[in-house]
Amino acid sequence: MEAVEGMMSRMKLSAAEKKGIKVVAADGGRTGSAEPMAIGKVLVEKLVHGDGLATALGRIWCPIKGISCKDLGENRFLFTFHQAAGKRRALEDGPWMFGKDLVVMVDFDLSKSVDEWSSSMFRSGFVC
Repeated sequence: MEAVEGMMSRMKLSAAEKKGIKVVAADGGRTGSAEPMAIGKVLVEKLVHGDGLATALGRIWCPIKGISCKDLGENRFLFTFHQAAGKRRALEDGPWMFGKDLVVMVDFDLSKSVDEWSSSMFRSGFVC
C-alpha cells in the first residue's frame, strides 16, 4: 500500500491535463451532422448509474428512439438524443427529477470542458 501511495505522490499533471476533460462528438467533431446533445447533472451526493438515468428520462424525452448516456464523472452525463425534439424537451420542459433528485440540464457546447459546463450551470443559478 505504501508503494502505491509513493507512486501517486510523484504523479504530476501536464498543463493540458489541468485544463480539464473535453468531450469530442462521435463523428470526429464535425458540426451539423451529429445527433443533438446536452449535459446533465444529478444534484445528489451518492453516485448515480447512467443506464438507469437514461432509461427513466429517455422514455420521457425520446419515447420512440430513446437516448444514449455517457458518464462524465461526478454525476455529470452527456445525453445524446435520437429524436431531435428530445433535446428541446429536455432543455425547455424541466425541471426534471430522477427519483427524488433534481437533474439540471444545459446545452452541449463542443468547445467547453466538463468543468466549464459545471460553471455555466452554477451561473444559471444551479449548484453543482
